[in-house]
Amino acid sequence: MNCPQCGATIHNEVLFCPECGARIRSSGQPASATPPLQVLQGRYELRRRLGAGGMGSVYLATDRRLTTAQWAVKEMSDVSITSPLERQQAQEAFRQEAELLAKLNHPYLPRVTDHFEENGRHYLVMEFVPGENLRDYANRVGLPRPLHEVLRWTAQICEVLAYLHAQQPPIIFRDLKPTNVMITPDGTIKLVDFGIARLFKPGKERDTQAFGTPGYSAPEQYGRGQTDPRSDIYSLGVLIHHLLTGHDPSTTPFRLPPVNQLNPSVPPYIAAAIARATDNDPAKRFASVIELQQALFGSSNLVNRQASPPPVAQAARVEAMAATPAVRMASTGMATAGLWIGIISAVLMVIAIGMAGLDPATDGEDILAGLGVLIAIGAALFALISGILSLIALVSPNTAQTLHGRRDAAIGFAASAGAYLLCCVLGFVIA
Repeated sequence: MNCPQCGATIHNEVLFCPECGARIRSSGQPASATPPLQVLQGRYELRRRLGAGGMGSVYLATDRRLTTAQWAVKEMSDVSITSPLERQQAQEAFRQEAELLAKLNHPYLPRVTDHFEENGRHYLVMEFVPGENLRDYANRVGLPRPLHEVLRWTAQICEVLAYLHAQQPPIIFRDLKPTNVMITPDGTIKLVDFGIARLFKPGKERDTQAFGTPGYSAPEQYGRGQTDPRSDIYSLGVLIHHLLTGHDPSTTPFRLPPVNQLNPSVPPYIAAAIARATDNDPAKRFASVIELQQALFGSSNLVNRQASPPPVAQAARVEAMAATPAVRMASTGMATAGLWIGIISAVLMVIAIGMAGLDPATDGEDILAGLGVLIAIGAALFALISGILSLIALVSPNTAQTLHGRRDAAIGFAASAGAYLLCCVLGFVIA
């Protein structure tokens, strides 16, 4: 091999070049290890490129000071930017990302440890996130994805967006899309690439620049108004729509087909929440991520409302959601209707028995007895309706995805059956 410093031919096993004295490798590094692509700050050894974008590349790096640590080093190159103003804006966006991420602390965001400029380029050192992004995952396993899997990711994204929006001033992510959502091997998500994130400035009527990804970005990000937390809600709604249906939103920007037309298995309340979140009019969307959480999950216990949740509680919640492939909604409308109609039919049948059992020899009581028979007929009709609704709800997949749906359907069916048994009792009383 040749010395990278002076070019002299040296043996593979040496630690220092015998000609110039340059270090070839550390004493703990195997002789056969591949040399780094580049060394930054005399510390970060770039090993391979993880990805590239319009402004630069991201590299996997090892640390000479912390030999067991791995970092993701983001490099911004402005060589292709000819306009001095655009170059200044690109550099400012990169510095903003560094300063923004350095002050944030959330388990669903990569931790930033360093940023610097070297050889005319800007670098950001952050936590290396193992795994793959949502786009690569979807390409590998296919779309649409199961509802419980999508909602597990959605719960985590809602938490981190709520944290960002709770900052003062609020931080708007503005580029929520599959490539910016990483999935770690343990199922945790992390939002990456804050290159276009911005601080919301109250009082401004519109953004000075249009940033975002066509199809995923809200209409107001294209010069129609000022972005705010509802812009991230729009992007999240599009992301959920894409994962549940497989429809590419870039083919129909701002005109998403109804979810149920593409995937009838999606519960109506989920489809309605997505439709509201992706409305082109920001005023018609959910006002906050908290409202979207309530619409999707039906229980504030499943998603933390705090801006910065305790890591232990958060980890337990994520583990519980991963282990429970059910949409945690209280019940379905059909199961609830079957329950209450069945109870009403049973109560009416008891009243009818009491009225029909009166002594007809007493003046006026024969009229009450006849009225009791009419009530019994109505109760029998109610019991029939309850039995049908409850039976349908029991076998419905949507009911199986709720917290109390099958219980309500079973009680409703039992109540309707009990009403018919009481009808038999009424027959004996009349006889």
